[in-house]
Amino acid sequence: MLNKQVMINVFSNLLNQSKKSYDEFNAADGKIGDGDLGITILNGLEEINNNIEKFTDDLSINFMLCSQAFVKKSGSSFGTLIAFSFMNISKNLKGKNTCDHEDIITMIDTAMNTIQERGKTKVGDKTILDTLDFILRNLKAIKDNINYPELFKLSTKEAMDAFKGKKILIGRARMFEDKTKDLDDPGMLALHKLSEAF
Repeated sequence: MLNKQVMINVFSNLLNQSKKSYDEFNAADGKIGDGDLGITILNGLEEINNNIEKFTDDLSINFMLCSQAFVKKSGSSFGTLIAFSFMNISKNLKGKNTCDHEDIITMIDTAMNTIQERGKTKVGDKTILDTLDFILRNLKAIKDNINYPELFKLSTKEAMDAFKGKKILIGRARMFEDKTKDLDDPGMLALHKLSEAF
């Protein structure tokens, strides 16, 4: 399901996808923020791939390396949330060489709790947290014959569609009020685009 080689393949694909979507991510973020989301994601993923030879069978070590990569290469709030999410996921995987379905559910739940705590946000604010909520609910609803790539693509699309016409209620975007109703949250957009890499 999820092991060292799968992680290597996933992060390689994510890097390629982040290069394709670099300008789109920056443009989306520039409408409501600093315009550096593409930079943040690309730099973090490049650093992970630069250290991919350090990956071991212990998934905990691999996720900690991912956390350190984002800490090293990103000072943005988004990058910090990703780094802490990877770090907390790492703590739950000590000694594990593979992840089963329940482990993946726990990983998403851990990321959500981290983002809520560190980002001072909640489900419904129109952020990446809402996309993770859709993913988590779909993971819990399906038990057998799960096509994970399709589930991630479907969930990220569902989340974006569900928040069309709604305001972003957190971060700098709040200053733009009703204008954000017509915009995708950059983090939600990024997760949707990145899911195409799976």
